Amino acid sequence: MAHLKGHIGYPIIGDKSVEFYKDPIEFVNKRVNEFDEKIFQSRVLNTPTVFIASAEGVRQLLYEKSHNFEMGYRAFMYNLYGDNLLFSGHDEAHRIRSVLHHLFSGESVQQWDSLLEKLMNRNFDRLDSGCALPMYKVFKRFCTELSISIFLDVDIESSLELVQETTDLATTHWHGIISVPFSLKVPYWSSGFKKAIEAKNSLFEIICKRLVQTVDGDFLQQIKSAGFKDMTEAAHHVLLFISALVPKAMASLLTSFTILMAEKDYITHCEKACRDEQYLQYVLLEVQRLWPPFLGGRRLASQDCEIGGFKIPKGYAAAYITYSAQRDPKIFPDPDEFRPERWRTCNAGNENYLSCFGGGPRDCVGSSLMNRMLKTVCKYLLNHYSWLVPNGQDLTHKWLPVSRPKQQVMVVYELKSDLEQSSEFTEVDDPDIHS
Repeated sequence: MAHLKGHIGYPIIGDKSVEFYKDPIEFVNKRVNEFDEKIFQSRVLNTPTVFIASAEGVRQLLYEKSHNFEMGYRAFMYNLYGDNLLFSGHDEAHRIRSVLHHLFSGESVQQWDSLLEKLMNRNFDRLDSGCALPMYKVFKRFCTELSISIFLDVDIESSLELVQETTDLATTHWHGIISVPFSLKVPYWSSGFKKAIEAKNSLFEIICKRLVQTVDGDFLQQIKSAGFKDMTEAAHHVLLFISALVPKAMASLLTSFTILMAEKDYITHCEKACRDEQYLQYVLLEVQRLWPPFLGGRRLASQDCEIGGFKIPKGYAAAYITYSAQRDPKIFPDPDEFRPERWRTCNAGNENYLSCFGGGPRDCVGSSLMNRMLKTVCKYLLNHYSWLVPNGQDLTHKWLPVSRPKQQVMVVYELKSDLEQSSEFTEVDDPDIHS
Protein backbone atom coordinates (compact mmCIF):
# COMPACT_ATOMS: atom_id res chain seq x y z
CA MET A 1 0.00 0.00 0.00
CA ALA A 2 1.42 3.40 -0.96
CA HIS A 3 2.11 6.07 1.64
CA LEU A 4 -0.22 9.07 1.59
CA LYS A 5 1.54 12.25 0.59
CA GLY A 6 0.82 15.51 2.37
CA HIS A 7 0.63 16.44 6.05
CA ILE A 8 -2.20 16.25 8.58
CA GLY A 9 -0.43 18.73 10.87
CA TYR A 10 -1.25 19.39 14.49
CA PRO A 11 -4.80 19.97 15.80
CA ILE A 12 -6.04 23.52 15.36
CA ILE A 13 -2.69 25.12 14.43
CA GLY A 14 -2.22 22.76 11.48
CA ASP A 15 -5.76 23.16 10.18
CA LYS A 16 -6.07 24.25 6.53
CA SER A 17 -9.81 24.98 6.49
CA VAL A 18 -9.40 28.69 5.73
CA GLU A 19 -7.18 27.98 2.73
CA PHE A 20 -9.53 25.26 1.50
CA TYR A 21 -12.73 27.30 1.78
CA LYS A 22 -11.12 30.37 0.22
CA ASP A 23 -10.56 28.50 -3.07
CA PRO A 24 -11.11 24.72 -2.87
CA ILE A 25 -10.15 23.99 -6.47
CA GLU A 26 -6.88 25.90 -6.12
CA PHE A 27 -6.27 24.09 -2.81
CA VAL A 28 -6.66 20.69 -4.47
CA ASN A 29 -4.85 21.52 -7.71
CA LYS A 30 -1.87 22.96 -5.84
CA ARG A 31 -1.35 19.73 -3.92
CA VAL A 32 -2.09 17.42 -6.84
CA ASN A 33 0.64 19.24 -8.81
CA GLU A 34 3.03 19.27 -5.85
CA PHE A 35 2.62 15.58 -4.99
CA ASP A 36 1.92 14.37 -8.54
CA GLU A 37 -0.90 12.35 -7.01
CA LYS A 38 -4.68 12.75 -6.99
CA ILE A 39 -5.07 11.28 -3.50
CA PHE A 40 -3.38 13.10 -0.63
CA GLN A 41 -3.90 14.06 3.01
CA SER A 42 -4.32 17.32 4.90
CA ARG A 43 -6.22 18.64 7.94
CA VAL A 44 -9.60 20.31 7.35
CA LEU A 45 -12.36 21.02 9.88
CA ASN A 46 -9.62 20.04 12.36
CA THR A 47 -9.88 16.44 11.14
CA PRO A 48 -7.20 14.42 9.31
CA THR A 49 -8.65 14.29 5.83
CA VAL A 50 -7.81 12.28 2.73
CA PHE A 51 -8.71 14.18 -0.44
CA ILE A 52 -9.74 12.01 -3.39
CA ALA A 53 -9.59 13.76 -6.76
CA SER A 54 -9.30 10.76 -9.10
CA ALA A 55 -12.27 9.30 -10.95
CA GLU A 56 -11.45 5.74 -9.96
CA GLY A 57 -10.85 6.68 -6.31
CA VAL A 58 -14.21 8.45 -6.03
CA ARG A 59 -15.97 5.53 -7.66
CA GLN A 60 -14.42 3.12 -5.16
CA LEU A 61 -15.38 5.34 -2.24
CA LEU A 62 -19.01 5.69 -3.30
CA TYR A 63 -19.61 2.16 -4.56
CA GLU A 64 -17.64 -0.95 -3.54
CA LYS A 65 -15.99 0.61 -0.45
CA SER A 66 -19.01 2.59 0.75
CA HIS A 67 -19.69 0.16 3.63
CA ASN A 68 -16.41 1.26 5.23
CA PHE A 69 -17.63 4.85 5.61
CA GLU A 70 -20.38 6.85 7.28
CA MET A 71 -21.77 10.11 5.96
CA GLY A 72 -19.64 13.00 7.15
CA TYR A 73 -22.11 15.87 7.52
CA ARG A 74 -23.62 15.34 10.95
CA ALA A 75 -21.12 17.44 12.95
CA PHE A 76 -21.84 20.70 11.11
CA MET A 77 -25.34 20.24 9.60
CA TYR A 78 -27.38 18.21 12.09
CA ASN A 79 -28.54 21.21 14.15
CA LEU A 80 -29.83 22.85 10.98
CA TYR A 81 -31.76 19.86 9.64
CA GLY A 82 -32.45 17.39 12.43
CA ASP A 83 -32.85 13.65 11.92
CA ASN A 84 -32.95 12.73 8.26
CA LEU A 85 -31.40 10.51 5.62
CA LEU A 86 -28.19 12.57 5.39
CA PHE A 87 -27.15 11.74 8.95
CA SER A 88 -28.33 8.15 9.22
CA GLY A 89 -26.13 5.07 9.54
CA HIS A 90 -26.25 2.34 6.91
CA ASP A 91 -29.13 0.30 8.37
CA GLU A 92 -31.24 3.33 9.19
CA ALA A 93 -30.53 4.84 5.77
CA HIS A 94 -31.70 1.64 4.10
CA ARG A 95 -34.98 1.83 6.01
CA ILE A 96 -35.57 5.49 5.13
CA ARG A 97 -34.65 4.99 1.48
CA SER A 98 -37.18 2.16 1.23
CA VAL A 99 -39.80 4.54 2.66
CA LEU A 100 -38.97 7.26 0.13
CA HIS A 101 -38.26 5.02 -2.85
CA HIS A 102 -41.75 4.95 -4.35
CA LEU A 103 -42.07 8.75 -4.05
CA PHE A 104 -39.01 9.57 -6.17
CA SER A 105 -38.57 6.80 -8.70
CA GLY A 106 -40.05 5.46 -11.91
CA GLU A 107 -43.55 6.55 -12.79
CA SER A 108 -44.03 8.41 -9.50
CA VAL A 109 -42.12 11.48 -10.72
CA GLN A 110 -44.49 11.87 -13.68
CA GLN A 111 -47.23 13.17 -11.38
CA TRP A 112 -45.55 16.59 -11.34
CA ASP A 113 -45.29 17.06 -15.11
CA SER A 114 -48.35 19.32 -15.35
CA LEU A 115 -47.16 21.44 -12.42
CA LEU A 116 -43.76 21.78 -14.05
CA GLU A 117 -45.37 22.91 -17.31
CA LYS A 118 -47.45 25.50 -15.47
CA LEU A 119 -44.46 26.97 -13.65
CA MET A 120 -42.31 27.03 -16.80
CA ASN A 121 -45.00 29.07 -18.55
CA ARG A 122 -45.23 31.35 -15.53
CA ASN A 123 -41.48 31.99 -15.29
CA PHE A 124 -40.19 31.65 -18.85
CA ASP A 125 -42.90 33.01 -21.14
CA ARG A 126 -41.32 36.49 -21.26
CA LEU A 127 -37.63 35.72 -21.46
CA ASP A 128 -37.48 37.51 -24.82
CA SER A 129 -37.93 40.92 -23.18
CA GLY A 130 -35.16 42.47 -25.26
CA CYS A 131 -33.07 42.92 -22.13
CA ALA A 132 -30.21 40.83 -20.81
CA LEU A 133 -31.45 38.77 -17.85
CA PRO A 134 -29.52 37.47 -14.82
CA MET A 135 -30.03 33.79 -15.47
CA TYR A 136 -28.97 32.26 -12.16
CA LYS A 137 -31.41 34.57 -10.39
CA VAL A 138 -34.21 33.71 -12.85
CA PHE A 139 -33.58 29.97 -12.51
CA LYS A 140 -33.31 30.13 -8.72
CA ARG A 141 -36.70 31.83 -8.46
CA PHE A 142 -38.27 29.23 -10.74
CA CYS A 143 -36.67 26.31 -8.90
CA THR A 144 -37.70 27.71 -5.51
CA GLU A 145 -41.32 27.99 -6.66
CA LEU A 146 -41.12 24.46 -8.01
CA SER A 147 -39.72 23.06 -4.76
CA ILE A 148 -42.34 24.80 -2.60
CA SER A 149 -45.14 23.78 -4.96
CA ILE A 150 -44.17 20.11 -4.90
CA PHE A 151 -43.04 19.51 -1.35
CA LEU A 152 -45.48 21.82 0.48
CA ASP A 153 -48.44 21.34 -1.90
CA VAL A 154 -48.70 25.12 -2.33
CA ASP A 155 -50.41 26.83 -5.26
CA ILE A 156 -47.99 29.62 -6.12
CA GLU A 157 -50.43 32.13 -7.59
CA SER A 158 -52.98 31.91 -4.75
CA SER A 159 -50.43 31.75 -1.91
CA LEU A 160 -47.86 34.42 -2.76
CA GLU A 161 -47.47 35.54 0.86
CA LEU A 162 -46.71 31.99 2.06
CA VAL A 163 -44.33 31.45 -0.86
CA GLN A 164 -42.40 34.63 -0.05
CA GLU A 165 -42.26 33.80 3.66
CA THR A 166 -41.03 30.27 2.97
CA THR A 167 -38.46 31.52 0.45
CA ASP A 168 -37.06 34.10 2.88
CA LEU A 169 -36.87 31.56 5.70
CA ALA A 170 -35.21 28.95 3.46
CA THR A 171 -32.60 31.52 2.39
CA THR A 172 -31.79 32.47 5.99
CA HIS A 173 -31.73 28.80 6.95
CA TRP A 174 -29.32 28.00 4.11
CA HIS A 175 -26.89 30.71 5.18
CA GLY A 176 -26.37 28.79 8.40
CA ILE A 177 -24.38 26.20 6.44
CA ILE A 178 -21.66 28.77 5.71
CA SER A 179 -21.83 30.40 9.15
CA VAL A 180 -19.67 29.61 12.15
CA PRO A 181 -21.81 27.21 14.28
CA PHE A 182 -21.98 29.66 17.16
CA SER A 183 -25.45 30.57 18.40
CA LEU A 184 -25.56 33.98 20.04
CA LYS A 185 -28.28 36.60 20.31
CA VAL A 186 -27.98 39.97 22.02
CA PRO A 187 -30.15 43.10 21.70
CA TYR A 188 -30.22 44.28 18.04
CA TRP A 189 -27.91 41.50 16.79
CA SER A 190 -27.91 37.73 16.22
CA SER A 191 -25.21 35.51 14.79
CA GLY A 192 -25.84 34.05 11.33
CA PHE A 193 -26.08 30.58 12.80
CA LYS A 194 -28.60 31.74 15.40
CA LYS A 195 -30.76 33.27 12.65
CA ALA A 196 -30.51 30.03 10.69
CA ILE A 197 -31.72 27.98 13.67
CA GLU A 198 -34.64 30.37 14.17
CA ALA A 199 -35.49 30.10 10.46
CA LYS A 200 -35.34 26.30 10.72
CA ASN A 201 -37.82 26.33 13.60
CA SER A 202 -40.20 28.58 11.65
CA LEU A 203 -39.96 26.37 8.57
CA PHE A 204 -40.65 23.34 10.71
CA GLU A 205 -43.82 24.97 12.05
CA ILE A 206 -45.01 25.69 8.50
CA ILE A 207 -44.34 22.08 7.49
CA CYS A 208 -46.23 20.67 10.47
CA LYS A 209 -49.24 22.88 9.72
CA ARG A 210 -49.22 21.83 6.07
CA LEU A 211 -49.03 18.16 7.09
CA VAL A 212 -52.25 18.61 9.06
CA GLN A 213 -53.97 20.23 6.05
CA THR A 214 -53.16 17.52 3.51
CA VAL A 215 -55.69 16.11 1.07
CA ASP A 216 -55.70 12.81 -0.79
CA GLY A 217 -53.20 12.67 -3.63
CA ASP A 218 -50.98 15.51 -2.40
CA PHE A 219 -47.29 14.95 -1.80
CA LEU A 220 -47.63 15.61 1.93
CA GLN A 221 -50.39 13.02 2.15
CA GLN A 222 -48.07 10.55 0.45
CA ILE A 223 -45.35 11.49 2.96
CA LYS A 224 -47.72 10.88 5.87
CA SER A 225 -48.62 7.42 4.61
CA ALA A 226 -45.14 6.48 3.33
CA GLY A 227 -44.07 4.62 6.47
CA PHE A 228 -42.00 7.03 8.55
CA LYS A 229 -41.75 6.23 12.26
CA ASP A 230 -43.72 9.36 13.17
CA MET A 231 -44.71 12.77 11.84
CA THR A 232 -41.60 14.39 13.30
CA GLU A 233 -39.37 12.17 11.18
CA ALA A 234 -41.53 12.88 8.14
CA ALA A 235 -41.40 16.65 8.78
CA HIS A 236 -37.62 16.62 9.07
CA HIS A 237 -37.38 15.08 5.59
CA VAL A 238 -39.78 17.65 4.15
CA LEU A 239 -37.49 20.30 5.68
CA LEU A 240 -34.59 18.78 3.75
CA PHE A 241 -36.59 18.80 0.50
CA ILE A 242 -37.77 22.43 0.77
CA SER A 243 -34.43 23.84 1.91
CA ALA A 244 -32.51 26.01 -0.54
CA LEU A 245 -30.31 22.99 -1.30
CA VAL A 246 -32.58 21.64 -4.05
CA PRO A 247 -33.41 24.92 -5.87
CA LYS A 248 -29.79 26.08 -5.81
CA ALA A 249 -28.52 22.78 -7.22
CA MET A 250 -31.03 22.82 -10.06
CA ALA A 251 -30.45 26.53 -10.76
CA SER A 252 -26.70 25.87 -10.88
CA LEU A 253 -27.10 23.16 -13.52
CA LEU A 254 -29.55 25.20 -15.62
CA THR A 255 -27.17 28.15 -15.57
CA SER A 256 -24.26 25.94 -16.67
CA PHE A 257 -26.44 24.44 -19.41
CA THR A 258 -27.29 27.94 -20.67
CA ILE A 259 -23.66 29.07 -20.75
CA LEU A 260 -22.25 25.90 -22.32
CA MET A 261 -24.88 25.81 -25.06
CA ALA A 262 -24.16 29.46 -25.90
CA GLU A 263 -20.48 28.82 -26.50
CA LYS A 264 -18.82 27.47 -29.64
CA ASP A 265 -20.87 25.20 -31.89
CA TYR A 266 -24.01 26.58 -30.23
CA ILE A 267 -26.23 26.05 -33.26
CA THR A 268 -24.96 22.50 -33.80
CA HIS A 269 -25.50 21.42 -30.18
CA CYS A 270 -28.91 23.09 -29.90
CA GLU A 271 -30.20 21.65 -33.16
CA LYS A 272 -29.09 18.14 -32.23
CA ALA A 273 -30.54 18.44 -28.71
CA CYS A 274 -33.86 19.69 -30.14
CA ARG A 275 -34.09 16.83 -32.60
CA ASP A 276 -32.92 13.94 -30.49
CA GLU A 277 -33.77 13.20 -26.86
CA GLN A 278 -30.77 10.90 -26.46
CA TYR A 279 -28.42 13.67 -27.52
CA LEU A 280 -30.08 16.02 -25.00
CA GLN A 281 -29.33 13.40 -22.34
CA TYR A 282 -25.69 13.40 -23.46
CA VAL A 283 -25.66 17.19 -23.16
CA LEU A 284 -26.99 17.05 -19.60
CA LEU A 285 -24.45 14.40 -18.62
CA GLU A 286 -21.71 16.65 -19.95
CA VAL A 287 -23.10 19.68 -18.08
CA GLN A 288 -23.06 17.66 -14.85
CA ARG A 289 -19.55 16.41 -15.58
CA LEU A 290 -18.00 19.81 -16.25
CA TRP A 291 -19.91 21.95 -13.76
CA PRO A 292 -21.38 19.85 -10.93
CA PRO A 293 -23.51 21.91 -8.53
CA PHE A 294 -21.57 20.66 -5.52
CA LEU A 295 -17.80 20.60 -5.15
CA GLY A 296 -17.91 17.07 -3.75
CA GLY A 297 -18.80 15.27 -0.56
CA ARG A 298 -17.47 14.02 2.74
CA ARG A 299 -17.34 10.62 4.44
CA LEU A 300 -15.89 9.37 7.74
CA ALA A 301 -13.95 6.09 7.82
CA SER A 302 -15.57 3.66 10.27
CA GLN A 303 -12.69 1.21 9.78
CA ASP A 304 -9.33 1.10 8.04
CA CYS A 305 -9.84 1.05 4.29
CA GLU A 306 -7.86 1.15 1.05
CA ILE A 307 -8.80 3.56 -1.74
CA GLY A 308 -6.74 3.84 -4.90
CA GLY A 309 -3.87 1.93 -3.30
CA PHE A 310 -3.72 4.22 -0.25
CA LYS A 311 -4.74 3.39 3.33
CA ILE A 312 -7.39 5.60 4.91
CA PRO A 313 -7.21 5.01 8.70
CA LYS A 314 -10.30 4.64 10.84
CA GLY A 315 -11.48 8.04 12.07
CA TYR A 316 -10.12 9.94 9.07
CA ALA A 317 -12.42 11.95 6.84
CA ALA A 318 -12.49 11.27 3.10
CA ALA A 319 -13.31 14.30 0.96
CA TYR A 320 -14.11 13.45 -2.64
CA ILE A 321 -13.73 16.28 -5.15
CA THR A 322 -16.34 15.82 -7.85
CA TYR A 323 -15.07 18.62 -10.07
CA SER A 324 -11.55 17.15 -10.25
CA ALA A 325 -12.60 13.50 -10.55
CA GLN A 326 -14.96 14.28 -13.43
CA ARG A 327 -12.10 15.93 -15.31
CA ASP A 328 -9.72 13.04 -14.77
CA PRO A 329 -8.04 12.40 -18.17
CA LYS A 330 -7.59 8.71 -17.31
CA ILE A 331 -11.34 8.30 -17.75
CA PHE A 332 -12.42 11.37 -19.74
CA PRO A 333 -10.31 12.22 -22.82
CA ASP A 334 -9.99 15.97 -23.42
CA PRO A 335 -11.49 16.44 -19.95
CA ASP A 336 -11.97 20.22 -20.15
CA GLU A 337 -13.83 20.09 -23.47
CA PHE A 338 -17.62 20.16 -23.78
CA ARG A 339 -18.17 17.00 -25.85
CA PRO A 340 -21.67 15.53 -25.38
CA GLU A 341 -20.95 12.81 -27.96
CA ARG A 342 -18.36 11.27 -25.59
CA TRP A 343 -21.29 9.54 -23.83
CA ARG A 344 -22.03 7.67 -27.06
CA THR A 345 -18.40 6.85 -27.86
CA CYS A 346 -15.39 6.82 -25.52
CA ASN A 347 -17.39 7.24 -22.29
CA ALA A 348 -20.42 5.13 -23.13
CA GLY A 349 -21.48 3.34 -19.95
CA ASN A 350 -19.28 5.48 -17.68
CA GLU A 351 -22.14 7.24 -15.87
CA ASN A 352 -21.04 5.69 -12.55
CA TYR A 353 -17.93 7.88 -12.73
CA LEU A 354 -20.16 10.93 -12.25
CA SER A 355 -20.76 11.94 -8.64
CA CYS A 356 -22.85 15.03 -9.30
CA PHE A 357 -25.58 13.56 -7.05
CA GLY A 358 -23.36 11.22 -5.07
CA GLY A 359 -23.33 7.57 -6.03
CA GLY A 360 -23.71 4.00 -4.87
CA PRO A 361 -26.06 3.02 -2.03
CA ARG A 362 -26.04 6.57 -0.60
CA ASP A 363 -26.75 8.50 -3.79
CA CYS A 364 -29.32 11.30 -3.88
CA VAL A 365 -32.77 9.81 -3.37
CA GLY A 366 -34.29 12.47 -5.63
CA SER A 367 -31.90 12.13 -8.58
CA SER A 368 -34.58 10.64 -10.88
CA LEU A 369 -36.89 13.57 -10.19
CA MET A 370 -34.06 16.07 -10.66
CA ASN A 371 -32.96 14.54 -13.97
CA ARG A 372 -36.51 14.42 -15.33
CA MET A 373 -37.13 18.04 -14.43
CA LEU A 374 -33.80 19.20 -15.84
CA LYS A 375 -34.51 17.48 -19.15
CA THR A 376 -38.04 18.94 -19.32
CA VAL A 377 -36.90 22.49 -18.58
CA CYS A 378 -33.99 22.32 -21.03
CA LYS A 379 -36.27 20.92 -23.71
CA TYR A 380 -38.70 23.82 -23.12
CA LEU A 381 -35.92 26.41 -23.43
CA LEU A 382 -34.44 24.82 -26.55
CA ASN A 383 -37.80 24.57 -28.29
CA HIS A 384 -38.95 28.10 -27.49
CA TYR A 385 -35.82 30.26 -27.52
CA SER A 386 -32.39 30.89 -28.92
CA TRP A 387 -29.98 32.82 -26.74
CA LEU A 388 -26.54 34.34 -26.41
CA VAL A 389 -24.27 35.31 -23.56
CA PRO A 390 -22.81 38.77 -24.35
CA ASN A 391 -19.01 38.90 -24.41
CA GLY A 392 -16.92 40.47 -21.69
CA GLN A 393 -18.58 38.81 -18.71
CA ASP A 394 -16.73 37.13 -15.87
CA LEU A 395 -17.62 33.42 -16.12
CA THR A 396 -15.25 32.19 -13.41
CA HIS A 397 -16.93 30.06 -10.78
CA LYS A 398 -17.32 30.12 -7.05
CA TRP A 399 -17.74 26.70 -5.48
CA LEU A 400 -19.12 26.97 -1.98
CA PRO A 401 -21.70 26.25 -0.90
CA VAL A 402 -23.08 25.71 -4.45
CA SER A 403 -21.16 26.22 -7.69
CA ARG A 404 -22.14 29.11 -9.90
CA PRO A 405 -20.43 32.02 -11.71
CA LYS A 406 -18.98 34.56 -9.28
CA GLN A 407 -20.84 37.33 -11.08
CA GLN A 408 -24.42 37.28 -12.34
CA VAL A 409 -24.26 36.11 -15.94
CA MET A 410 -26.53 38.13 -18.21
CA VAL A 411 -28.23 36.31 -21.09
CA VAL A 412 -30.23 37.63 -24.04
CA TYR A 413 -33.11 35.46 -25.29
CA GLU A 414 -34.95 35.55 -28.59
CA LEU A 415 -38.26 33.78 -29.18
CA LYS A 416 -38.20 31.22 -31.97
CA SER A 417 -40.77 31.45 -34.74
CA ASP A 418 -43.76 29.10 -34.74
CA LEU A 419 -42.13 27.06 -37.50
CA GLU A 420 -38.97 26.61 -35.43
CA GLN A 421 -40.77 25.56 -32.28
CA SER A 422 -41.52 21.91 -31.65
CA SER A 423 -42.74 20.16 -28.52
CA GLU A 424 -41.78 16.68 -29.73
CA PHE A 425 -38.42 15.06 -30.33
CA THR A 426 -37.88 13.34 -33.65
CA GLU A 427 -35.38 10.66 -34.50
CA VAL A 428 -33.05 11.70 -37.31
CA ASP A 429 -30.53 9.88 -39.40
CA ASP A 430 -27.56 11.95 -38.24
CA PRO A 431 -24.25 10.07 -38.29
CA ASP A 432 -22.82 12.40 -35.61
CA ILE A 433 -25.55 11.22 -33.23
CA HIS A 434 -26.36 7.65 -34.13
CA SER A 435 -23.23 6.22 -35.71
